[in-house]
Amino acid sequence: MRAGRKRHQVHAAGFEAVAGFTLPARAKSTPIPRAISELTFAAPASAVMVAAPAPALGPAQTPVPDTTAFPWCANAVLRITLPGHTETFIGTGWFAGPYAVITAAHAVYPREPGGYTGWAARVEVIPGQNGDGQMPEGSSVSTTFQCPNGWQSDGDERLDYGVVLLPDGLGLQVGTYGYSTYSDADLQSAIANLAGYPVNPPDPAQPNGLQWYAANYVDHVDDSFVYYQLGTASGESGGAVYRNIGSDSYVMAIHTSGASGGLDRGVRIIDPVYNNIQQWASMQG
Repeated sequence: MRAGRKRHQVHAAGFEAVAGFTLPARAKSTPIPRAISELTFAAPASAVMVAAPAPALGPAQTPVPDTTAFPWCANAVLRITLPGHTETFIGTGWFAGPYAVITAAHAVYPREPGGYTGWAARVEVIPGQNGDGQMPEGSSVSTTFQCPNGWQSDGDERLDYGVVLLPDGLGLQVGTYGYSTYSDADLQSAIANLAGYPVNPPDPAQPNGLQWYAANYVDHVDDSFVYYQLGTASGESGGAVYRNIGSDSYVMAIHTSGASGGLDRGVRIIDPVYNNIQQWASMQG
């Protein structure tokens, strides 16, 4: 649903036709080793949100030219305030319902090693921001959040997704993404699209606070995650990893972090994730 507004042009291959962006050639997938520490120690969520970005290993991200077109207007920068911290943290979210902005669980319930673990104090949602202070769709402030219990208790990275529930129906104004579960074969043949708000612009010559986009073929999947190489940076956690079918956009994963071997990864929308998003999409903060 696009709230009756113009839809950005979709390339016939399934990625957004953004000037200056070229889809990389499909790479052969190779097995990626896992660090044994991954079995016991979750990557610090705060580092995902605030650390300096690693050098981009995927396609070069491209700034979005017009964030008032769909789907860009349904992406939002999250300005996150935490108890015990004076600074503001940045994340990304996407509208799944009139009041529901889906994001990473670590954006609403950070787990800081040796520090604060718990709910955010306040999140300002700014859809379609086009540079710091540029709010073409306005903004909304929330203090109502949800995420799976397993993330709260154990930091289970398979459950690193959540929702910001707004008091006003900003999603009716900007439009909402579709979302769906897909088979392994469907995902492995798909192009992963992602737009978000990195803390530091991939091109230092560009101003802060722009929305950046990239697309690439899905590298591989497992039962809990979708893996792709998009050169993401800190601040883009929570963004929609989506595929285009015609002019319709369907989220297949929630971007959460980098993985081993230079890949990015997102929490795969499987049935329990889908059911939670569907429930949240009907709620109001």
